[in-house]
Amino acid sequence: MFSMPEEFSITNGMGEMTNFSAPFKLLSMANEFERAGVILYAVELYTKILDNYPDTFEAVASRLVLFLIASRYENDGKKESAIAIIRRISTIK
Repeated sequence: MFSMPEEFSITNGMGEMTNFSAPFKLLSMANEFERAGVILYAVELYTKILDNYPDTFEAVASRLVLFLIASRYENDGKKESAIAIIRRISTIK
């Protein structure tokens, strides 16, 4: 079952409060790093979500993205990198 993650608030430009959960923020940051091509840092953030917030939707999304990154590595002939990511995912409960 998914648990409610810890939340934090920010004020947007119009003075309104917006709540974001910590795992959602980490997932957004990881996605941005991945789009920018900084894959190793994205992998670290996705893994951090799995470690710290295992029962959240963001953990499910992170696990899927990590499998997709490993698949891309494998298709590009970077089998050691793919295996390292899969091993990392497998050790996280």
